[in-house]
Amino acid sequence: MNIFKDRFSEIKKASEPLYKSPKSVQETIEILKISESGIFEVADGKYSKTYRFSDVNYATRSEDEQESFFQRYCRCLNSFDCTFKITVNNKNKDMDVLRNEVMLKYRNDGFDKMRESYNRIIEEKILEGRQGIEQERYITITIERKNFEEAKAQFATIEASMFRSFAELGSKLTPLTGNERLKILHDYYRLGREDEFNFDIRQGRITGTDFRNEICNTRIKYHPDYFEDEGKVGRVLFIKKYPTYLSDRFFTELTFLPVHSVTSVDVVPVPKDLTMKMLQKKYLGIESDIIKQQRTRNRNNDFSSDISYATRQKKKDIEEIMNNVRENDESLYYVSVTMIVMADDRNELESICETVDSIAKGAGCAVDTCMYKQREAVNTTLPIGVRQIETMRTMLTQSLAVLMPFNVQERATRFAV
Repeated sequence: MNIFKDRFSEIKKASEPLYKSPKSVQETIEILKISESGIFEVADGKYSKTYRFSDVNYATRSEDEQESFFQRYCRCLNSFDCTFKITVNNKNKDMDVLRNEVMLKYRNDGFDKMRESYNRIIEEKILEGRQGIEQERYITITIERKNFEEAKAQFATIEASMFRSFAELGSKLTPLTGNERLKILHDYYRLGREDEFNFDIRQGRITGTDFRNEICNTRIKYHPDYFEDEGKVGRVLFIKKYPTYLSDRFFTELTFLPVHSVTSVDVVPVPKDLTMKMLQKKYLGIESDIIKQQRTRNRNNDFSSDISYATRQKKKDIEEIMNNVRENDESLYYVSVTMIVMADDRNELESICETVDSIAKGAGCAVDTCMYKQREAVNTTLPIGVRQIETMRTMLTQSLAVLMPFNVQERATRFAV
């Protein structure tokens, strides 16, 4: 039985930071080695690769079509047999490029005053919208292999299945190069100075330049419940409690706030054989409780065959989960949701966190701050491929699918116990 417990503990065990007490800002970045192909070594024998995927807008589809999409997404999740992280990044949008795309061009043909009026309206709408913030979605795969070549071959195998699954969803999946992954981290660390990134991995090897110097900021200070970062302050939150039922609009509402934020769903699949052993163990435990309860009643001359409501409900729930795993191709996962929020000062940060808390409470969830673990929580949330905090809980496939990174209509499902 101890071996069984050890296997479960090993699956959801968080990785240790590379540096217990970083001596520089560079050492807070949890990356050992990088490659032009986009594969990063994040710990000894651990490699990660990130893919950008496009949003799927099906809000106007019929209910049957939405149900079909939900089932396809469940199949997509079931196809993963390795650790992965889904990230939604609210980053600064290049407003000059946006204006160049949407503004009307002046032509000196007598109608420029009308064009000026239209452009003024467009400018107002841009400012009223998401305040210059655009959203990108990534999925980061983390695997364990002996060396880089084995990791590269394994990623090629995984990609074949991933491209097929995302194509069925109607989403475009694009592998990110090493430079593109560094650009994402640079834009986070140097928020507001995104145009300063000009690092190239190939040139860096020739000149001996450390990539950490090119993407990190010059100062960062971690406090128990927040951190300071070059004129910005931030905080990492995590979902502490989930309701029995949760709408898939919750994750969309959480990530669609017009603030600079990074939200990640860390997922660790549990092997099917281990899942069934765990469920059978819980079921036998409930049966044992029922027998003990009946014996206690018999000793008290109470010969009723009824069992308590709480025990009866536990048995019903575990039977439902076992049926889903056996008959409906459900899988079990360890899941954790973390969120970095950024602000200009502490007052704005508290206001944003109150809004996040309000959204969570409205959905029956509870969020909390990663106390005394802000550095580890930041590295966990960013699309690097590491997980250094212990905030995971079990979910079945449909429960995980409700935390959908796509913009979807209202739908509810039941969470695993």
